[in-house]
Amino acid sequence: MPLTQQQQQAAYSPHSVAVTAGAGTGKTHMLSERYLYFSQQGFSPLQIVAVTFTEKAAAELRSRIRSTIAASMSDRPDLLAELEAAQISTFHALAARICREHYDKANVPPDFAVQDELDSPIWQAETFADALAQMPSHLYEGIPFSLMRDVLQALLADPLTAKESLERDRTDWLPLLELTRQQALDSLLADGSWLSSKPILDSYAAPGDKLDEHRLNALEAIASLEQGHDVAQSLTVLNSLKINVGSQKNWGGKEALAEVKAAISSLRDLARDALKSGLITLEPNRYDDQTESMLSALREAFNWTREFLQKAKYQQRVLDFNDLEVHALQALEDPAVQHYYAQRWQVFLIDEFQDTNPSQGQLLEKLTAQSTITIVGDVKQSIYGFRRADVRVFQDWQARIHPNSDPVELSISFRTHQSLMTQINQVFAPVLGDLHQPLTAHRQEILEPTPEIQLYTVTVDDEHQDDRSIDTNAEPCRRVEAQKIADLVEEMLVAKLPVHDKPSGQLREIQPKDIAILSRTWGPLELYGNAIAARDIPILQAGGGNLLDTREAKDAWAMLRFLADPTDSLALAAVLRSPFFAVSDTTLYTFAQSLPAKTGWWKHLGTSTEPNLSRAREILGELLIARRTEAPTRLLQLGDRLTGYTAVIANLPGADRRMADWQGFGELVRSLEVGSFDVLAVIRRLKRLQAAEVKIPRPALAGGNAVSLMTIHGSKGLEWPVVIVPDLARPASHDSPTVRFDPELGVALKLDDDEGERQKSALYTLLEQRKKTDDYEESKRVLYVALTRARDRLILTAAKAAGGGLDILQPGLEGLIAPAAIPFAPALAQPVAPVAPTIPPLPEQIMLYPARAGFAELPVTALSDYAICPLRFKFRHVDGHPGYTSGNGVPNFGMEIGKLTHKALELGIDQAETLSAYAPHLPVSTVEEALTLAQHFHQVEVYAPHRAAATHSEQPISITVGGLILNGVIDLVGEDYVLDFKTDQTINPEHHQFQLWAYSRATGKPQAHLAYLRHHYLHTFDATALSKLESQASFLISGLLKGDFMPTPSEASCDICSYTGVCDLCISHSNT
Repeated sequence: MPLTQQQQQAAYSPHSVAVTAGAGTGKTHMLSERYLYFSQQGFSPLQIVAVTFTEKAAAELRSRIRSTIAASMSDRPDLLAELEAAQISTFHALAARICREHYDKANVPPDFAVQDELDSPIWQAETFADALAQMPSHLYEGIPFSLMRDVLQALLADPLTAKESLERDRTDWLPLLELTRQQALDSLLADGSWLSSKPILDSYAAPGDKLDEHRLNALEAIASLEQGHDVAQSLTVLNSLKINVGSQKNWGGKEALAEVKAAISSLRDLARDALKSGLITLEPNRYDDQTESMLSALREAFNWTREFLQKAKYQQRVLDFNDLEVHALQALEDPAVQHYYAQRWQVFLIDEFQDTNPSQGQLLEKLTAQSTITIVGDVKQSIYGFRRADVRVFQDWQARIHPNSDPVELSISFRTHQSLMTQINQVFAPVLGDLHQPLTAHRQEILEPTPEIQLYTVTVDDEHQDDRSIDTNAEPCRRVEAQKIADLVEEMLVAKLPVHDKPSGQLREIQPKDIAILSRTWGPLELYGNAIAARDIPILQAGGGNLLDTREAKDAWAMLRFLADPTDSLALAAVLRSPFFAVSDTTLYTFAQSLPAKTGWWKHLGTSTEPNLSRAREILGELLIARRTEAPTRLLQLGDRLTGYTAVIANLPGADRRMADWQGFGELVRSLEVGSFDVLAVIRRLKRLQAAEVKIPRPALAGGNAVSLMTIHGSKGLEWPVVIVPDLARPASHDSPTVRFDPELGVALKLDDDEGERQKSALYTLLEQRKKTDDYEESKRVLYVALTRARDRLILTAAKAAGGGLDILQPGLEGLIAPAAIPFAPALAQPVAPVAPTIPPLPEQIMLYPARAGFAELPVTALSDYAICPLRFKFRHVDGHPGYTSGNGVPNFGMEIGKLTHKALELGIDQAETLSAYAPHLPVSTVEEALTLAQHFHQVEVYAPHRAAATHSEQPISITVGGLILNGVIDLVGEDYVLDFKTDQTINPEHHQFQLWAYSRATGKPQAHLAYLRHHYLHTFDATALSKLESQASFLISGLLKGDFMPTPSEASCDICSYTGVCDLCISHSNT
């Protein structure tokens, strides 16, 4: 598609340009053409940087640029090749590149890894807890631990802003306090209700009437407020006015009395709101004084903790996304680094600039000082304030790039139909005010019915409202709203409503995938999803919420808690009641009633005769045994296999979602194991995540032909033919954290008063009011993003006629769109039963034989392990268990000595000092012992013929037997033999015979020798002995591949086994 005139103005500008790109106005198309423009001007792709804010958007941008360049400059294969190496990426990938290329200036490890959104909070929670535990004790003298923890946690989430904030003091915010106080008073005095009430009170009087006393008090308070005198006292007077007094005859009639009462009531409400906000009467208080007294310790604690975390990250070679920005900015403080990038990158294209935070703005300022820059964004779509995005950064850059002209505007929407676009413009013109940018629709085709905004609100009639037996609160009304949404979706699908097909540009029948339900939060989406699914319409709720709050995660967590500590009766009760065992509440109650005094549930379960609990007792007992050898993830898998947990949830409503959450929690546990078999360690880490309120995202589900349910934030950049925006009457929620901070004003705290209640400092109130204002403005933009996702149809619904988003949109909706009533009906207000999943079809092929163990290759020593005992093989090569001791419970350095001896023979080392460098943790005596054993091979006469006849050493081999690849390294190879060194305490050739057989078979040598260096002994397997081992080896490999790990304990094998501490069948264990 050719560029519009507006797009051309942006794409072909020879200078830096700021572009305001409305929703669906083709900014990606314009950016790819802008990239082409600079390429045609002679710039190499290696000199151009294109940045956006998500991996998905970066991949799409690269694809579009690649297609544009290939179509227009196909005669430049060099340019296409350079394009693949060009910096077209996310902002964090750009920062990571700067850190890697200038790691010394950035003060980061050269080989750092970037933590993702899951790893980062896990690492932060654990390491932050360590920091708090090790922090100098004097810092806690004036700041309680819980307060210190909460404040530092918030400050560290935005360290650059926090650092500046901690340097501020009272002199920085007192002028703003005075200004805010005066503005609040001016706003009160200019309020319409205030201005209309005063003349009414002036024009009426009833001397001697009790209401007249309140009228006179009100007029006196008004006069004081207008003069700015006794503000707090005057507001208190207004707030205490009463209207339940007064006689009609004293006021000259009913109408006059009512008018005076209404005026007094309005003034009282205004005063009550003013006192509640606290802005008009705001003064520095003792909590400001307390905060100031803590600032020095907070500053020191912040710097100490930040340094602690940075050292830990440096040692572990990890950085999170915040670190990338901080350290990239640190590198760019160096003039040489700035000069390097000024020469290297001369053109910058930045997409979604409205999502930039102040730190990113500073970084770009240093990178682009001498470059041509194109920024593309839309203030109306800045909705990521919770990620520190600041719309003022975009506005500042617009003013910098265009000091004497307006930014370029893209105002032709290629997404939304003209009829719908016209209404959206009319709605948001009064809502957004100066921010509003009217869009013109490119699509003008005829659609029947004509696209328009539809608004539905739940209404409760007086009969239902007055009937106390009927619940008409918010939640039942939302259920009625959900049923209406399901009706609308079903009606559109049944009617085969025509929608615009974007790829073909033609009309087609609507499908479930053409409909999206976009909510401000994830909370109500399940309600709407259940109502739609009950109509046999497929739905897709991709994710949302915290994985740790899901039922499946809680079940698995309870299982791990019990296995870590069987005395945890609460965890055991949760496991018994869950789908693991589905024990009824009646059975659990009876069991609990029979519990002897001072006896835990697990101990009592061991003696219980209740038949409904016997299966749980056996399985949990088996899992407790497995706990000693299995990793936590394997324990969950084993628990699932023994109980059929996933088979149960696969047949419950929302099966796909449940299965994804189960698997997601398993992956989380795997990431927390870090190679450990310790269940308790994983539980400890999970508790830290919970205590730190870390939100683990739930896994996304694969899409399909289904109605999409997602948050408005998740819908950014997407579009659908039909969009439904529900729950518009829900009131906005406001957080109230312990600390607020601002780089220009400082740090403010909520502190406990004498009764233990949290109170706000004056600065806290100032910052809170600023945050509320910012949140309110962002709420407008969130609604703009939601409504502009629609191509053809837009439906708004609410559980009430006013409130929340409806109030925000009201100036635009009034007189334009009449709400259609959704009559409240008790039958529709009942909870909808979740829809059970369909029964899966029977498999076409039923497996009658067990699957193979799945090994592709193993070391040759594994065959010896299997021959000694299959369970030993399983511990070492299947479970990866390192073993606890060498031999029968007696720790020694046998394995280390063997490795060092081989190293000395391989490298010809004859000095203990040289050899110790390969194992600095070992005692000198151990190193000397290994060196002595190595020297035995060079000195002892029995080995002389083989020393002289050796042709190769350390020769790698690989053979395939029965479909299994065996790999190994032969210590010594001669003309007709292979030889392996052993440092064993005892001589047991049969333990190594299959290893030597594999070496002989791989090399074709007729003899295989074992050199027992500790005993000056050489054991030889001749050709006959090796031939007899062939069939035995094949038999072993067959059993191994079948997964036959039945133990074969013997006194000899158990004495040298490092798994006796975890094996219940070992001979030594049985005899004790």
